[in-house]
Amino acid sequence: MRARVIVPRRDAERIGALLFEHATTGIEEAWLPGEAPPVRQPWDTGPGPALPERVVLVAWWPERDFPRAAVERVLADAGAALESWDCQDDGDWAEAWKVGFERVVISAALAVAPTWLAKPGDVVLEPGMAFGTGTHPSTRACLEAIDRWAIPGARCLDVGCGSGVLALAATHLGMANCWGIDVDPEAVRMARLSAAGNGLDVRFDATPLSRVTGHFDLVVANLYAELVVALSDDLLRLAQGRLVLAGLLIERADPVLALLAGFASVQTRRSGDWLCVEATR
Repeated sequence: MRARVIVPRRDAERIGALLFEHATTGIEEAWLPGEAPPVRQPWDTGPGPALPERVVLVAWWPERDFPRAAVERVLADAGAALESWDCQDDGDWAEAWKVGFERVVISAALAVAPTWLAKPGDVVLEPGMAFGTGTHPSTRACLEAIDRWAIPGARCLDVGCGSGVLALAATHLGMANCWGIDVDPEAVRMARLSAAGNGLDVRFDATPLSRVTGHFDLVVANLYAELVVALSDDLLRLAQGRLVLAGLLIERADPVLALLAGFASVQTRRSGDWLCVEATR
């Protein structure tokens, strides 16, 4: 059984706690249609937009145990209302979070898939908190670039590795000494687990980019434009072969392109609002 409850935003946590006291097995918070605030991006500055006054709590119970009368009474006492309820198979709910993930085929040699869709030879990821499963246009663009430029034995550096999918793909394609770095400890942890799960020898850690030494045949950075500019001295220092930059919104990409004047070749690939840049020394 699934119930949708419209509540004042300031009371959502308190009412959610009351629902848990009445045996709900899970709660999801959502916005009313047309009231979702815009997603705040890493490059946004200043105060965010005002949040709506109301939110929707979607709560689940096993159908046989749904205490409807008690829930309605609790909500009435809390100043909220049960907007709707409907039957939903528990199995459907348990599987619903998997919707939206897919097996991403880049070439005959490279495909990335979540565990439940993977085929033999795929790079397998368990989706979690770290960004990057191959479905986002910027991640896919990086995977396509790696598939084109992976040279067996060459070195690859993945800056802002997230789930580790790019360094994993490079290693899967035969590149050597691949290294992924990220400031997020959770990303590093999950990337290491994915490397072990795929049987791939990849280094993942939180080494600051400024402390990375040596030269790399391929440097990939799936980061937003302002961060690429901030890191540009080190990215240009380390990329002695090719530099692949993605995660760039087209309207913000010009400062990044201006940094690449010293490269022999600069190619851009557009996917919707996103730009991927491949620069070759």
